[in-house]
Amino acid sequence: MKIAIISPGPFSVPPVKGSSVEHDIDEVTKMIDPEHQVTIYTRTCATYPKSAVEENRQFIRFPYNGPKPYLRRIISHIRKRKPDVIMVENRPIYVLTLKRHFPKIPVFVNMHSHVYGSPGMISKDKMKKVVRRASGFFTNSEFLRRHFMKTCKIPAHKIHAVHLGVDVSPYQVAKIHYSIRKIRKEIGLKPEDRVLFYAGRLMRAKGVHVLLKAFKEVCEQDPLARLVIVGGTGYGSNRLNPYVRELKQLAKPLGDKVKFVNFVPSAQMPLYYQVGDIVATPSVWKEAFCRVNLEAMASGKPVITTPRGGIGEVVTHQGSGFLIPPKDWKAELPALWKLLWSAPSIRTEMGKNALMRAKQFSWYATAQGYLEVFETALKKRKAASPPTKQDLRKTG
Repeated sequence: MKIAIISPGPFSVPPVKGSSVEHDIDEVTKMIDPEHQVTIYTRTCATYPKSAVEENRQFIRFPYNGPKPYLRRIISHIRKRKPDVIMVENRPIYVLTLKRHFPKIPVFVNMHSHVYGSPGMISKDKMKKVVRRASGFFTNSEFLRRHFMKTCKIPAHKIHAVHLGVDVSPYQVAKIHYSIRKIRKEIGLKPEDRVLFYAGRLMRAKGVHVLLKAFKEVCEQDPLARLVIVGGTGYGSNRLNPYVRELKQLAKPLGDKVKFVNFVPSAQMPLYYQVGDIVATPSVWKEAFCRVNLEAMASGKPVITTPRGGIGEVVTHQGSGFLIPPKDWKAELPALWKLLWSAPSIRTEMGKNALMRAKQFSWYATAQGYLEVFETALKKRKAASPPTKQDLRKTG
């Protein structure tokens, strides 16, 4: 099977600045069986050549100066390549142009969140057309699947929930890496400090303000408690916007108990997770999946998170972590912190459960989920097509 995968365009594949959609594309395509040929269309950048081949993957890179010229160049290349299936990543609007040029090729849309399927990004009328013309949709959680079935009236048989994966190896290897002590020292942590760790973008939807308000209560009962916040306002961006100023203001009374660390590239994150003892993801919006939880669990860290969106499909309450509604964090985080430090065996056991849970999410399983749907679509297309001259000769 020849598979064409079209990345959104603003970031490169593999990602240089840690963008999540592009990270997912890179990881899952590594696991696609070698008998399939995969062409990944992405943007040019200084880090990579315009085209490259890695085993059964070919990267074709074009300049990105807006979606229309980017997609126009991709379409020109697809005409030469003639793939069996096209997968559009997180940009349903691309489907309408692609189907005008390739009406017979099955085109799928992989939705990584609700954002680019919402009226702010695509009109309801255009989204209806996408639903009709696309061969199918993928989501990274059952929660997101149900969301699109309800809001966009996508038929159940046409939309498939396939969880993302994680490679636990780099997170486990990082546990014994010599540089962890150096990183802790650079952040300003002492050996005896007990560290609550946050990783992700600094945006209101991620609930970092909820975490800071709750952590203030933790500090009142535990003088050794420290909070490390890793991330910027965007992928590779460390702008001091109004929300970041608000966070710094909330942290100010806590002094050096709160450590802000700028954006860290995804390749270095396995090391940074080892800085923390417990990982917090206080999301207040309906997360589609929340990959940080999975990475934290791959590091063997207990997770304190919220039951928003698809998070509960990944984190098991009182198993690999705790699912606490955002409104209850201020009251419940101090009690959980006390429990996890007064009974170290609970923290250790929960870390083991977290790692076991993470191992259930593999990129190979994600790839197989995509391939099964593609193969079914191609069989249906073949069954619906009129017989070729070659077919008639065989039956003749």
